[in-house]
Amino acid sequence: MKIIITAIAFLVNSFFSISQTTENWYKVYTGKVGSLSATLHLCKADKNYAGYVWFDKNQWPMPLYYDEPTTKTDSFNMSASSGPISIAFSGVLSTQDYAGSSVLTKENSPSKSAPFQLKTSDEKTFTPFEHYFNRGHAKLMPEIKNESEASYVSATIWPVGNSVLSEAIKKQIRHLLTMPATVTQPGKWLNDQKTKFLATWKKENSKMSPKDIADMGLSLSSEEEDRVMVMYENEKYITLANYNFSYTGGAHGNYATTLVTLNKQDGKKMQLTDVFTQAGIKALPALLDRVARIQDGITNNSSLDQNNFLVKRIEPSKNFYITTSGVGFLYATYEIKSFADGEVNLLIPFTALVNYLQPTFKH
Repeated sequence: MKIIITAIAFLVNSFFSISQTTENWYKVYTGKVGSLSATLHLCKADKNYAGYVWFDKNQWPMPLYYDEPTTKTDSFNMSASSGPISIAFSGVLSTQDYAGSSVLTKENSPSKSAPFQLKTSDEKTFTPFEHYFNRGHAKLMPEIKNESEASYVSATIWPVGNSVLSEAIKKQIRHLLTMPATVTQPGKWLNDQKTKFLATWKKENSKMSPKDIADMGLSLSSEEEDRVMVMYENEKYITLANYNFSYTGGAHGNYATTLVTLNKQDGKKMQLTDVFTQAGIKALPALLDRVARIQDGITNNSSLDQNNFLVKRIEPSKNFYITTSGVGFLYATYEIKSFADGEVNLLIPFTALVNYLQPTFKH
């Protein structure tokens, strides 16, 4: 997270990229949540966690949120949500497994509790990655009398080896993070970006007087977080998710996730035209309308903008992913719904797409 704090004098507590140890890793866990088969893509750096979870039944990836562990056993709560569905996990995490109890909640339905048992997967389906993490923090000196703070978090997975797919993934990560092509190991680069950010902040704001700083209160606070993770992966496709959060004052920050889906056979970045025929692309707004109504429980015939959407018609987004069960489209906050509704994830099942797929497309 980047938090821009304006001050003449400040104290910066910077943390260099956590070393590539067992405390900084990317792992895939698979197993059961109740009777449902599930997959968890998880990044860990010290006590910082991020990732996605999805179920084989619908393959609708949900971003993870967590409460920082308070014990040395890593017993902690982690939750995931997307649209009307959310799930909360409470258990003990290790490098071998994650087990405990879960609660699945769906709007207008009773909650369901079930045990879960997920184990580290060694399936060749999943691409091996290293994980790099960097964090920086700054706050004003006590005499400034302003409690604004700044923080900066950046993290990325990085494929192991130099296969065609690995090189294609590295290229996309560099593009997502605006990383130079000359970077072969991202740890130092992430740290340099943090250092440059804090130095730029200091230079741009060093002319403010102590009185001006004191009068501005917490409005000086600002945060930025930038992460590249695996959202979904099967035998044919892998989807990278670049999550960015930014806060520079005001009622709340804003966030968005950029998706890149690659064909694992040749490393090609998938485009809508690789998946859909022209007739299929024309049919997508109607299909997205149908999915949105089902997910939101809309039973009337009024247009979407009369049902808490910001648009009448949902256009297909280039922000899409491909699973074994369908093609999903992810929309940022304010793109088709309000900030309170968060990002909107609409998954169209292949059963509704059979007449609209390119003959060369395989799923």
